[in-house]
Amino acid sequence: MPVTSEDHPSAAGGALFPDAGAGPDSALATDTGAADWHDDPKHPCSSASLSPAERVVPTWTDPTAARAADLIGGPLGRHASVGRAVILTPLRVCLIMAICALIGGWLFKAACIQQDDNGSGGVSLDQSGERPWLAACYNDVVPLYGSRGFDRPRQFPYSHAWIEVEGSGDKPIWDPADVQDNDGQRVVVTAGRTVQVNDGDFIGTPDDGYSEVVEGQLVPVDIEDRGQVRYLEYPVLTGLFQWGVSWANYAYLNFARTTGAVPVPLDVAAYFTIGAIFLGLLYLWAVASTAKIARRRIWDTALMCLSPLLVVHAFTNWDAVAIALAAAGMLAWARRHPTLAGVLFGLGMAAKLYPILLLGPLLVLCLRTGRIAPWVKAALGAAVAWAVVNVPVILMYPQAWHEFIRLNSERGAEWSTWYLMYSNLSGSQVFNNNGAPTPEFLNNLSLALFALACLAIGWFGLSVQRRPRVAQLAFLVVAAFLLTNKVWSPQYSLWLLPLVALALPRWRPVLLWQCSEAVVWVLLMFQFAGVENKGLSVYPFFCAVIVRDLLIIMLMVMVIREAIRPGTDLVRIAGDDDPSGGLLENQPDRFTLPSLPTLIRKVRPGGSSGSRPSEPSEHGLTEPEGPPVLVAAESVPDGPPGLSTERP
Repeated sequence: MPVTSEDHPSAAGGALFPDAGAGPDSALATDTGAADWHDDPKHPCSSASLSPAERVVPTWTDPTAARAADLIGGPLGRHASVGRAVILTPLRVCLIMAICALIGGWLFKAACIQQDDNGSGGVSLDQSGERPWLAACYNDVVPLYGSRGFDRPRQFPYSHAWIEVEGSGDKPIWDPADVQDNDGQRVVVTAGRTVQVNDGDFIGTPDDGYSEVVEGQLVPVDIEDRGQVRYLEYPVLTGLFQWGVSWANYAYLNFARTTGAVPVPLDVAAYFTIGAIFLGLLYLWAVASTAKIARRRIWDTALMCLSPLLVVHAFTNWDAVAIALAAAGMLAWARRHPTLAGVLFGLGMAAKLYPILLLGPLLVLCLRTGRIAPWVKAALGAAVAWAVVNVPVILMYPQAWHEFIRLNSERGAEWSTWYLMYSNLSGSQVFNNNGAPTPEFLNNLSLALFALACLAIGWFGLSVQRRPRVAQLAFLVVAAFLLTNKVWSPQYSLWLLPLVALALPRWRPVLLWQCSEAVVWVLLMFQFAGVENKGLSVYPFFCAVIVRDLLIIMLMVMVIREAIRPGTDLVRIAGDDDPSGGLLENQPDRFTLPSLPTLIRKVRPGGSSGSRPSEPSEHGLTEPEGPPVLVAAESVPDGPPGLSTERP
């Protein structure tokens, strides 16, 4: 039965904490600086269970969560027992919600692994009727299963090469060491199988040159004149994950066909499903890491669990590998293990580029606090971890390792970027380098815009009156990367889920943005189908992209506003300084820059030409020049050192 307005705490002053006898003041009354935080169960960094007075209830503080709670009986009651669940703890409930969304994600993509009678007594993959586009179930796993060698686990993924021949499609390139003569026929014995060499195939290596098979004879050719030699285009750790799933798929299919104890699906369907299971487990790791960082606001993790974006893109690609490592790295930093955090960021970079971007915000905040040593440890850990994964492949398969860099430098603007929208709507070729193989102008422009965005974010982090939280700057950097990069594959938006849950736990705008991402994907698929195949033109898709971009910019503005006015920051209102800050939390500032308003006042006619000396705050922080910060209202409890509760 839903609680009445008299029972709902928000009707009696908007209390944040579910304890009838102890308000927020009692929850944070302990002196967190009196003892080491590891030994103090009341310290926010402690892993000890939070008391009821230290928990934030989203159905009391967020109107969207409060309305959604009507489905399960209404918001939490004032006298409810909180923190006593033995089985259904908040973390486990979040994991259950994520599992439900991941199951929905698999079902959403399952239309693309359906099978049909092939007319020969067997079955084959059914992609008829523009199914991947009209069902919006497209994913990179299914089409790459055979072309990238995922069906051959005995073959190391970066040893596999092929050539894109214009007008003839992909042709294999065989290693001469694997070619044998079998009764006058050339065959290739590789990865535990024997394959006949056909006319049009190529044999050779980058060092020894290539030959084409023409009427059974080897004819030396200049490979660059015939097409583009291709290798697996994914970073090494992602490629190793794909390879590991290949072996798991091989083991499952061998067991299924031998024993008959389990279903025997199509090979590609089994590969997709097994890969989805491993990707789902990795995403659950990301959820658990984010929940442990969130501390008293653990329920905000639901933003990345019950997510429309997760349902649509959980299994579009292999991004969950990097997302899990990045979230785990942030947890390690929050728990004051900078070297481990760096190792996890480095491994994440070995899977996708974006986790290494998180070192940028950490550098800014470490500079501000004067604590550079933890950042150096993290950077060294990242470099070593990245090198351990990549150097062996660089030495053994240099061309294959470089394929990721080559492809990303030569590819043009992706569909959901503003570069392609401008080119499509205006007819301009400026971003295509006027048809040149490499869009150098586009590459330089996107890099320059991102660099400017990083400089602006760094300046903001060093000049705003109160030090921003790690998650806030990290969200701004990754969002800026997506907005300025020439490639924004729709599933890249998954990168923002852990960050936005920590940086901006406001459910309504975040869920609105996530829904816009789902709409972008569906309209993109319909656009690929084409109007002639019951699809749509490109214009509805472009409209959805514009709305999506504006919503992300809105979220960025909200994050900036809360950093400028910490009294509106829900995380700091609850009493935490920076749950993701780790060694930086509650530290005084040592280095700041003047803010933009301060610089404008200096150059404005009649303004002061001198600088106002910084004065220490009541907590010993050195406050940079700039407008006074807006702080929490009187209902906000005394926070940790560095959190002012006085009104300006």
